[in-house]
Amino acid sequence: MHRFVLICSLLLGACSGDSPKAPPDAAGPADAAGPAAGSFGAACVTVSNASTECTSGVCTNAFDMIGHPVCSVQCTPGMNASCPMGASGQMCNMKGYCKP
Repeated sequence: MHRFVLICSLLLGACSGDSPKAPPDAAGPADAAGPAAGSFGAACVTVSNASTECTSGVCTNAFDMIGHPVCSVQCTPGMNASCPMGASGQMCNMKGYCKP
């Protein structure tokens, strides 16, 4: 009887716990779940209002919380309705860029 309990404990212990997590994607912020390259909110490299990386022509680093430059759209601060829908809804920051 003790052996049976010991074997059951070992089997249940081997089946419990978290499964190993997949390694992080080497693609980084612009992975498959992110926006399409060049679209609003997509990662870009060269900050410019004449960017060839972004459909809108705007690559900005005006969003500290994102941590890298992104394709955006210029807007008038306080005029949120002029921005496309982003993760925070429609938002024009005080620097004049729509937040993805």
